[in-house]
Formats: sequence, structure tokens, C-alpha cells
Amino acid sequence: MFIAFFVVPLAWGVITLLRAGAAHGGPDCPWVQLGEDGEEHPGQMRQGYTCVLDYNYHGGDSTGTATYRQRKYAQEVKRGELLGQGLLYTLYGAAGTATTVIATRSRR
Repeated sequence: MFIAFFVVPLAWGVITLLRAGAAHGGPDCPWVQLGEDGEEHPGQMRQGYTCVLDYNYHGGDSTGTATYRQRKYAQEVKRGELLGQGLLYTLYGAAGTATTVIATRSRR
């Protein structure tokens, strides 16, 4: 019964580590990405592109933008956070599961 307190964080830690491993390659743009020519370009963000992070519907212009380098840096920071959280949850879950199994096993 007590093992559920540790198996769930262990599973979440493994999932978080997998998410960190998948956060590589070119950065993603959550809204619209504009090329060097100012036109919208679908697909993966490339060097020289600008990402529109928010859009003002009343004025018709972007209210927040980020360059390729800024989005790449944000991706690296997010990957580091996911790695840290994943390691913490995985270690907690593994140590707790092992401790619970050892403490509750029957001795003969």
C-alpha cells in the first residue's frame, strides 16, 4: 500500500526524463514565425527567423517577439529544468520503493 507513494513519483520522473530527452533540435514557435523576408513560414524555426509570441487583435500587430537564439536558449533552460525534476522524482521514487520493499518483506 505504501509503495504507491513512491511508484507514482518514479513513473513521473521517468516520463519527465523522457520529455527532457525529446527537447532537442530546433526550437519551436508557439504562435507565428516570420522569416527574414517578414512572411509567415510554417515548420521548424530556423536561424534568422522571428517568433511572434503574442498578437494584439485590436491593433493588428505583434506584442511580443523572440529571435531564434532566444527561443533556443529558452529550450535549453526548459530542458535543464526537466532533467533536474526528472532526476529528483526518479531518485525519490526509486529510493522510497526500495526502502518500502526492504522494510515490508517477510523475514524467516
